[in-house]
Amino acid sequence: MTLRGIYPILATCFHSDGTIDYDSQKRLIDFCIESGVHGLVMLANASEGHLLSDTERRDLLAFGLKTIDQRVPVIATVNHPASQVAAEFALFAQDQGASAVMTLPPFFGRWRAGLGEIASHFQTISNSIKIPIVLQDHVLTDISLSVSDLSDMLHRIEHLSYIKLEAGNIIHKARKLSETACEDLHGAFGGNSGIFLPEEYEAGCCGAMPACYMPDIFRKTWDLLEADQINDAITYFTPYSRLTSYEKENANRCTWKELLVQRGIITSATVREPRPGFADEWQINQLLRVAKNSGLL
Repeated sequence: MTLRGIYPILATCFHSDGTIDYDSQKRLIDFCIESGVHGLVMLANASEGHLLSDTERRDLLAFGLKTIDQRVPVIATVNHPASQVAAEFALFAQDQGASAVMTLPPFFGRWRAGLGEIASHFQTISNSIKIPIVLQDHVLTDISLSVSDLSDMLHRIEHLSYIKLEAGNIIHKARKLSETACEDLHGAFGGNSGIFLPEEYEAGCCGAMPACYMPDIFRKTWDLLEADQINDAITYFTPYSRLTSYEKENANRCTWKELLVQRGIITSATVREPRPGFADEWQINQLLRVAKNSGLL
């Protein structure tokens, strides 16, 4: 299976008391699929996956995969600094029906893995599964991976097939990876909220993994790009790119779930405590104003 197109990262829906709201979770899944997404991502950073207990992560992934019921491919995030734990969860995801797994290079606190440790980590995961691995190249790890580093691991590690680019010059990396990795790279996804989706597409990205509050907008933009209507895609997407930029820079830590409440998809915009200090009424109102001016609301 080739992973390509719009793969929104599913938010984790919570009741006001902080417990998982499975009814809202189902509505969100159905909303994304009905909006035409090509696939979905679960348990990522934008899913607050790192704020869930081990039991919650397994239960939510199993629920999500059962609800999605193979309507679209699902990429399950299996982040963990311990290779064995990440590999065990990757195998669980595969057994539950995930189409691929995604993980960051291993890190914890101020500890950063070296290139040998990173390669070993991904090799351990690869040895445990038969589905593709997506390496998430993210500034969160404070680990700098060059195009040469990524290409080398793509060549050496059997199931490492995709990269999600979120560190450095994404457009430059996408272009250089497509030139150097050849058949070892099945695709590079753009991250960073999809702000420059048309430009990333031109650079050779196979898709994008944005937040999930406007999957319909991203799908329409993608269709224009695939139809080689680049200028139309840019014209259509430009008002929304201002919203995605605001989301990334000022409404991160899932404050953007307020948009899903406004769109009538989920019941509560609750995020796992501690709630970000910037997520006050003033900034939420500004987020909603930016969304209205873009045409989303």
